Amino acid sequence: MADQQKEYERLRKMLNPSISGSNVDSILYSLAKGTGHLIDTVEAVNDQCFIVSASDRYLDMRLADKGLTRPTEVGLSDDIFRQIGLAVTNRKQVRDLIHDILAVIYGFDSAQATNTSSLSETYALKNGDTLIVSFDDQEDVEIVFDSNQFVDIFNATAQEVADAITKYLRRIGKKGLAIARDEGTGNKVILISETKGPSSSVTVKGGRANNLLKFGSIINTSGDVGTQWTLTQQSGGVIRATWTAGADPIVGKVSVGDYVNIYGLPFDLANRGSFTILKSQGGTIGNSYVEFQNDNGMPEIVTQTDPADVLFFQPKRESLLSKTLFTAAYQTSENLLQIFMPATTKVVRRGRIGSAHIYLDDTPATDGDFGPYIFDTSKPYVIGSTSTITTEVENSSSDSVIFVSDSSQFPDEQGFLVFGFGTSHEEGPVPYIAKPSNNSLLLDPSFVFTKKHPIGTDVSIIDQNSPIEINVDGSDYGFYITDVVSGRIYAEELINSIAAAGISLVFTIIYPNDVGLAKFGTATSDKTYVWGV
Repeated sequence: MADQQKEYERLRKMLNPSISGSNVDSILYSLAKGTGHLIDTVEAVNDQCFIVSASDRYLDMRLADKGLTRPTEVGLSDDIFRQIGLAVTNRKQVRDLIHDILAVIYGFDSAQATNTSSLSETYALKNGDTLIVSFDDQEDVEIVFDSNQFVDIFNATAQEVADAITKYLRRIGKKGLAIARDEGTGNKVILISETKGPSSSVTVKGGRANNLLKFGSIINTSGDVGTQWTLTQQSGGVIRATWTAGADPIVGKVSVGDYVNIYGLPFDLANRGSFTILKSQGGTIGNSYVEFQNDNGMPEIVTQTDPADVLFFQPKRESLLSKTLFTAAYQTSENLLQIFMPATTKVVRRGRIGSAHIYLDDTPATDGDFGPYIFDTSKPYVIGSTSTITTEVENSSSDSVIFVSDSSQFPDEQGFLVFGFGTSHEEGPVPYIAKPSNNSLLLDPSFVFTKKHPIGTDVSIIDQNSPIEINVDGSDYGFYITDVVSGRIYAEELINSIAAAGISLVFTIIYPNDVGLAKFGTATSDKTYVWGV
């Protein structure tokens, strides 16, 4: 209606103001309605003329003009194919372009450095808490959290923390971002470098918020309630914190380059913060200390009232090489690019037709939820949904009546059965005559078992006494192994096509390891062969 009104007003301006009245308005509104549909059509056609808005076959046509063809064997969605097309058409340096292509096909998890919090949501943050991060080994960025960014900052969710980090970085014009993701133990915060390739890295270097998020590793020192610290000023703004009473903090475990988070309330505000360790020495009371730079620090004697008043961290620099599977291009000589690629990509066929699916949730399947299953066209019959199990051993010496747990759903008429379907002792079709009771079935007396069927053997009715006929249009939702290799092959071909003349490319394929399998990392791991081809 708004569009029709807009078009009416446009037509109205073209007429002399003296030409008016209800009849004129009716005509103009009628014309405006038709014009609106025409404009919608024009806009829809216009969208298909550009890579950024075209879809389906029109996107294929736009990118074909640029020499790019969508491979039929790879499940490239419009969005993925569009990203590849834009990267190729907006050509930059070859290595940057290769990194863009690898990031699209493999995803940021493989192409960019990430750093994941050790603890899951929620987080008891406080207004003004900070997180100190360095992206790509650039200058440290101190991210400040504000209570206005959260529904309840004391119960901050991972998504709220990630949003606050990304917005803060955008506001101060720094690269880097954060997302929230559940990796099996609850939502965690993931810091992501926006740089692709070998120079990508993420390092968390301090901030009170890290007492709760725990990026990196907490050093297992033993400072506790009652541990006393004597802070003294050294030359050049260096503070020495010496253990002078209470539980031994065992600071001998701390190394130069680690950092200490001092945020306990007993400490003066001037002595609170995150500080990089310059020197450490373990030992006895009065001789055990750490030193760090704090130009604003002041002398004081403080006794911890909480184990978290003083925490020591080992900052962990996460780069691409920290990942089990990564993808990047390394320039090992002037005219040589070494490209590392995992064997499998995120770009695989994901529709139900033409791929394999395993349902991971606990909800039962409903009408229309097919798979995973396969068709065995070698079987001379097709079983139905009616089945039961035997309650006694069946073999060649058995008489015609067999006893089962429940035969109430079997028709009381002649038909065929299969015993042990899908097992080594499968046997059928077995003719049966009737159903004497709800716990028995009467077989054709002429039939003699050739295999022994133990108690609990499945007995299913045969719905079709001939092989299955599969619809070739895919509507039967057959089970196929998902092709995970064609995406990598496509990436190799695409990179070869855009590489500058005179540059040699060497591809190194990285195969999955045995993490997640039984006895992984040992000589007796369940991994007995290389995954992929």
